[in-house]
Amino acid sequence: MSFFNSPDLAWCDLGGTLIFLDIAKDRYYCLAEACNREAFHQLEQAGLGRFQQPACWPKPADWTAPVRTSAAVSNGVFRLPDIARAIWIQRRTERRLTSTSFAATLSNLRCLKDAVDRKALKSRRTAAQNIRAFEHARLLRTAADRCLPRSIALAWCLASDGERTNLVIGVKLAPFSAHCWVQSGNEVLNDSVEEVLRYQPILII
Repeated sequence: MSFFNSPDLAWCDLGGTLIFLDIAKDRYYCLAEACNREAFHQLEQAGLGRFQQPACWPKPADWTAPVRTSAAVSNGVFRLPDIARAIWIQRRTERRLTSTSFAATLSNLRCLKDAVDRKALKSRRTAAQNIRAFEHARLLRTAADRCLPRSIALAWCLASDGERTNLVIGVKLAPFSAHCWVQSGNEVLNDSVEEVLRYQPILII
C-alpha cells in the first residue's frame, strides 16, 4: 500500500483521478497518470473505497449529503454584538492556523464538538443568530479566500453555544480548488447548497 501508508491521509475519487489530503502536512496532491492507475489497482486489491478518511479522523456517522441552504444565510436581524463576536472568532481562528498546525486546529474543534451535550448545555444564542452574524460579518470583512478559517470559526462558535455541526472540506478539478463549509444534517449553514455541490467531500469533521 505504498500510496496509502500515511495514517493522516484522506482521499477521494474525482472522475478517475484520486485527490489526496495529507492532514498532518496540510497539503493536497494528486499522482501522475501511471501512478494514479496503480493507486486504483491497490485500492481494489485492498478492498478500500474511493472516498476514505484516516482511522484517526473517521467520518461522523451523522453526516448526510447537503440538500438545502439554511434560511439564516439570507434572513435575520442585524445584531452588532453578535457580528463583533463573529469577526473576533474568525480573526482568532486565522491566528491559530498560522501559529499551530492544521491538524491540531481540527483536533481542537473536534474535541469541542464531541463535548457538546444538547441536554446539559443551554444555548446562549440560537444557531440562526450565529449564522446570520457570520453572514453580516462579510459586509465588514471580506470572506474571499477565507472559507477554511471562517468555517472553523462558525463551527467553533456553534459548538460553544451547544450546537453540533459538521465541518466539510471538499475539492474539485478543472481547475483544482478546495472549499470548506459547515453543515447541520443536510443543511448548509454558511454557503449555498448549489455552490458546495460543486465539490466532492474529502474530509468531514
